[in-house]
Amino acid sequence: MFKSIFYPTQQNVYIWLSSIYLLFLLYLGEITPITILFVYFVETIIIGLFNALKMFWSIRFGNHKTGGYGLIFFFLFHYGFFIGVQSIFGFALFQMDSSSIFKEPFQIVKNYGIILGLEEMKYALPAIIFTHVGKFFSDFLKNKKYQKFLPTEIMFKPYVRIFIQQFVVILAFFFMVIGNAGVLAAILLILFRLFVDLFFEAIKENSLLLEKISKKLANEKASSEEIKKQLIHFTE
Repeated sequence: MFKSIFYPTQQNVYIWLSSIYLLFLLYLGEITPITILFVYFVETIIIGLFNALKMFWSIRFGNHKTGGYGLIFFFLFHYGFFIGVQSIFGFALFQMDSSSIFKEPFQIVKNYGIILGLEEMKYALPAIIFTHVGKFFSDFLKNKKYQKFLPTEIMFKPYVRIFIQQFVVILAFFFMVIGNAGVLAAILLILFRLFVDLFFEAIKENSLLLEKISKKLANEKASSEEIKKQLIHFTE
């Protein structure tokens, strides 16, 4: 089972390269632990933008007209609201650090501008963008998933991943600030994200991992086939 998760493939190679690159930058001292935390925090926005792009592709090239293009704007609105609330909470936590660069948690746009303006972000952020661009072309387009998933299905896909990611980012922040274990917390954050992304990537249609998990979770209320569909849906 572990081989099916960790073994490098054409689909997950972008995840591996991004994580190794961030670890290498951290080792060289080109980026600080807090930059790792910030880049994953900003990634929530990138995930939303790529999800909107997938919805567009599904409508335009997958002949799925459900909801039309207006559904994309609806997604951007409610996803933006969701991220906005999380951001306020996150920026409020970041202010707990005596050396915090944020003055007011409610100034969301300004605070994200501060993050993106950091010198170290020009090294770290491309790694995250590289991952999503690679996955979009090598997985979503190559496997023609825009023909398999409805725009309404794609719309809700980011939330499970975002919830896990933000929780781990906040936990890592407490280790960095309160536990004074910045580098260790940053390494653990990268490795945990690597595992989660590889795990999600391994749960694919007809995969051995999907088969094993669905059989273990099957019960009287949901068959293994129904669980397979749910897992594919939420880990896309």
